[in-house]
Amino acid sequence: MLRASCGALRLAIAAAVAGACGGGGGGSADAGAPDAVVPPPVAPFPAGFLWGTAIAPYQVEGGLHATDWYQWETLGLCGDCPEGEHADDGPDFWTHYPDDLAAAAALSTNAIRLGIDWSRVFPTAESFPDAPDADAVATYHDMLATARAEGLSVMVTLHHFATPVWLHDLTDLDGRPGWVDPATAEAFATFAGWAAAEFGGEVDLWITINEPIPYVLGGWIAGSTPPGKSFDIDGAFAVLFNLIDAHARAYDAIHEADAVDADGDGIAAQVSIAHHMRVYLPLDPGDPDHVRATDMIRYLSNDFVLNALVRGDVDRNFDFDADDPEDTRASDALRGRLDFVGLNYYGVSLVVPTANDNNFPVIGLPLQSNLDRQGFDAPQTDFGWAIYPSGLREVLDELQAYGLPIIVTENGLADATDAQRPRFLLDHLYELARAIGDGIDVRGYFHWSLMDNFEWSSGFCPRFGLYRVDYGDPDRRRTAGEGAAVYRRIIEANAVPVDLFADYGYPGSETLCPTLPL
Repeated sequence: MLRASCGALRLAIAAAVAGACGGGGGGSADAGAPDAVVPPPVAPFPAGFLWGTAIAPYQVEGGLHATDWYQWETLGLCGDCPEGEHADDGPDFWTHYPDDLAAAAALSTNAIRLGIDWSRVFPTAESFPDAPDADAVATYHDMLATARAEGLSVMVTLHHFATPVWLHDLTDLDGRPGWVDPATAEAFATFAGWAAAEFGGEVDLWITINEPIPYVLGGWIAGSTPPGKSFDIDGAFAVLFNLIDAHARAYDAIHEADAVDADGDGIAAQVSIAHHMRVYLPLDPGDPDHVRATDMIRYLSNDFVLNALVRGDVDRNFDFDADDPEDTRASDALRGRLDFVGLNYYGVSLVVPTANDNNFPVIGLPLQSNLDRQGFDAPQTDFGWAIYPSGLREVLDELQAYGLPIIVTENGLADATDAQRPRFLLDHLYELARAIGDGIDVRGYFHWSLMDNFEWSSGFCPRFGLYRVDYGDPDRRRTAGEGAAVYRRIIEANAVPVDLFADYGYPGSETLCPTLPL
């Protein structure tokens, strides 16, 4: 019945995907064939455009045992995690970073996004903030120096999902509750100031927190990530407000501590979050409840955090404005705390309403995987996520309301065969080039990911890497795929070579990896 109710939506989506792919057939019988239609050329990317790749400490480094995520995957707390798959068995970037950074440079990239893990440099409460681990600090310095020697500007992330266990202990949530406690925001600002003072001479681009909304959804709504709470609405919004506060405090701390212009552009530090944005569509656009749920999910996911950190507006009763007595309007403690918008874009979600409004404002659930079952006609990744390149332009258009420069801090797909990645890159970068040509101020693109990694509760099945990692090899041998070759060609041209569209399509995915419940 749901599929029948989405007939008009299905046709509209099919047309949109076909247009975004230059006429290629999302969901058609020959969707894997190269596209015979070559789109018109687009203008080159701007001079000085940042071409990069991205990684995250817990997913690639190994050895991060003083974190809530290590508890989650090793104490049996993650019921859906693949048995026997652990982050310690991942690519071991902590050992291989000289070769990996050289491999990044071999793609002709000029930038990389990586992380400095809070628990690595401060493994205990007693060590924070005055006694960092000297070996860890030295290795991070060498990592940054190696990147710069390879010609890579560095964007550093300070919190990418994993929190020190001495702040967030899954075996003692009453004593160490993590981000539910406002004190964690204060501690994070201290860590950010320390990192900026320690590494500011090597770093100008800072990401404080990766994907605040997915972090909250996974941990306190879906229950699929630490601490595993399900529909804990009060906890979710306590965490969200503390994350917003943490970023604002960290923004100030970084700007105070980092006075060194590492790349010679006259700016010592530029600070943002990595903000996950999706296109949200109602499963049944003819049903007012579906439309209402979609509007709320889009508002909470795409707008809420940016409204706070750009304008200082916090809509505490979730009525789409900040004009009520309980709301915060133009807060001096929050507004103006983004120097650019870091954008993570992965695609589209269909929204279904929850059974009732007892969970207000979480009145809808975004479906991300296996959307073909709901009538969404598009190529799919190994996660079952629909490939939706035109959605990148849609969220870029949404961001124009905030008047800030944009850097795409993540964009990629799970593709074990690397057969879809070339066309994925062409399609998304074509959309990006068109947006820049139309006047949208986008200054960089970081592809997720440099190499295959530990993909959280989904383990090692999803392969996002431009370099494939052989997990059966003790040395974790890396091999560049066709996606890497296409990305390098685009970078070296500083433009999307439209002739390549005739060579690549979207063959059907051969793998279906476990995904989060949503």
